[in-house]
Formats: sequence, C-alpha cells, structure tokens
Amino acid sequence: MKKYVKFVLCGMAAAALVTGCSSNKPQESQSTAAETVTEASSEPESGTEAEKEVDRGTVTKLGQYKGVEVKRLPVEVSDEELDARIQSILDANPEYIEITDRAAKLGDVVNIDYVGMKDGEAFDGGTAEGYDLELGSKTFIDGFEDGLVGVKTGEERSLNLTFPEAYHSEELAGQEVVFDVTVNRIEEKREAVLDDNFVQRMSDFSTVDEFKADTLAEMEAERESQADQQIEADALQKALDNSEFDVNQEAVEDQFQKQMDYYNSMVQMYGMNLADYVAMFGMTEDQFQEELKSAAETAIRQQLLIDAIAEAENLQVEDGDRELVAKEYGTDVEALKASYGEEAVDETAKMYKVIGFIRDNAVVK
Repeated sequence: MKKYVKFVLCGMAAAALVTGCSSNKPQESQSTAAETVTEASSEPESGTEAEKEVDRGTVTKLGQYKGVEVKRLPVEVSDEELDARIQSILDANPEYIEITDRAAKLGDVVNIDYVGMKDGEAFDGGTAEGYDLELGSKTFIDGFEDGLVGVKTGEERSLNLTFPEAYHSEELAGQEVVFDVTVNRIEEKREAVLDDNFVQRMSDFSTVDEFKADTLAEMEAERESQADQQIEADALQKALDNSEFDVNQEAVEDQFQKQMDYYNSMVQMYGMNLADYVAMFGMTEDQFQEELKSAAETAIRQQLLIDAIAEAENLQVEDGDRELVAKEYGTDVEALKASYGEEAVDETAKMYKVIGFIRDNAVVK
C-alpha cells in the first residue's frame, strides 16, 4: 500500500523521524530510486537526535487550505484487471509434483542435504539439510546446480567446485572445495491452474467463485484506500500551491545533505554505490541529486505549511495522534520515542494531524 500515494505522506514522516527531532524537515521522494531507499528509512535508528536546528524560513502568505477541491479516483475494478491479478497469483504459486520415474533436469526442484568441505574439513555455512534448490536458478556457485542435473532420488554425488575470486568470504574466495550432496526428493514445477484444487491449496475457500469474489473485494478495498490517499496528497498540494513561502536555502542544503548521507550509507549496506544503484532506475547520480534537492525544498515548504496551519487552527498533539503514528510504524508509542526521540514523534504526529485536517475539510468531487 505504501507504494502508492500514501508513500509520499509516510515518507515525509519517516524522514522527519530519521533525520532528527529538532529541525525535523521531512522529505517528499520524487524518484523511483529514492522511493525504494526511503521506504527502508522507516526502520528505527536508535537514539537519533538533532545536531542543530536550522531555520527553515517562513510562510509569507497562508492561502486557502480549508475547502480545497479535489477529485476522487475511480475505485471500480474491471474484469480484465481481476483476471490479471488472479493470473499473477497463479504465476507466483506454481504446483510442485514429486517425480520418481526420471532424473532431475533444469527447472526441477531438488530437496538435498549437503556438506561443503575445504581441505577435507567442513567450512562454516557450507552445510544444510532438507534444502529445496531449483536447478538453474543460479542460487549456488557455478557448477553446483549443473552438477545435479541427472541425479535421481536417493543418489549421493560429490561436486568438485571452485568459489569465485570475488566471493564475499575471503576464506573461500577462489578456493577449491568439495560438496557431498544427497538427493532426498525431486519435484517438477508446473504452472498452476485455476480450479477448486488450487483454491483449496492456497486459501480457506472451496470454490473458484468464492476465491474470485474475495480477490475482487480485496482489490476494491485497495482502490478505496488508494483513492483516500490520493485525496490527502492532492488536498495538501492544493494548500501548498495556494500559499507563499520564503525558504531558507541553508535549510534546503542541510536537508539535502542529510538525505544524501542516508542514501549513501543505505546502498553501501547492499554492497553498491549510489551511482550504480540509481542507474538501475535509468538515472545518473547528478539527476538523482537534482531531484533530491528539489524534494528537500518541497519537504521544507510542506513542514512550514503544516506548522502554520497547526498554529492557525490550534491543533495540539494528543495521545491518540501519537498512537496513530505508532500504528503506522507497527509498534507502540514508547518504543517509537525510544528509537527516535519524543520531539520527533510529536512532530510526525502533528504532520499526520494537519494532513488529516486538510483532507477532512476538502471538497471532494
């Protein structure tokens, strides 16, 4: 659900918590690459505190924010869309049939026990029992899966292999090893067919009609939620467009640098650099930084607007507002405070409250 419009709002809240509690300048991510990383930023960084408070600027004109007109997205689900969703469910849940009358081939799933040995001694991480491996999936090092093509159930096979030079474990990189493998079971993967048997295998329903009806209801609920989220985002944007700001560019740069530091540290956790990561989304690092700086300024405008509306309407953060934030993060208020700090939690709760106020007072067409 957060992949849709609600991501923008929750992303703002996530950034508010992660980047510190005094300045709390939330971010609106505008690129797919940034979106993927920012979602991860909703995970706590324990004990985060602001280093300093940077003046964001001022709202020079608070424009209309009550009664802004927005359109509600259609929520109907077409037969074609329902069929596509069901097909995706079928594709994600193939049927596995145990095979006893032939040897394993590429595409089969073999259930194996294996022991990896280097210089005659088992090495850490090289042993497992009852492991399901799809032959041809490239899950294991080169030669392992190909070496099991042609095995039969109950067969034992030794594989003489060499770890790649670039392997993440220095102790194993480029080393010759032997894997002793026992094949417990061979299964053939077959495309799932929408019938009562599939429905009973994958759900609590008994018939295809029941399964289709439930899937349709789920899709309609998703559309309703997306439409509600779009109303929030559009109403907030209208309020922003109606107002005028004097934004402190030092605050923009501060927000930008904090987010760049965060993104760089995140991609490093995945063994990548930022340039390679954003290239996966068809962007250069310069393009990513330009979008991120623009998003930083937008985020500051949003926070300035939120503060101004909260003051104009005397919207105070209450326990219920904090609980709403904690619910979004799948935790409780005290745990959230321990991870981010009380002031950051209250800033985020205020953000939720003001956005809800703008939404509730919007005129929905």
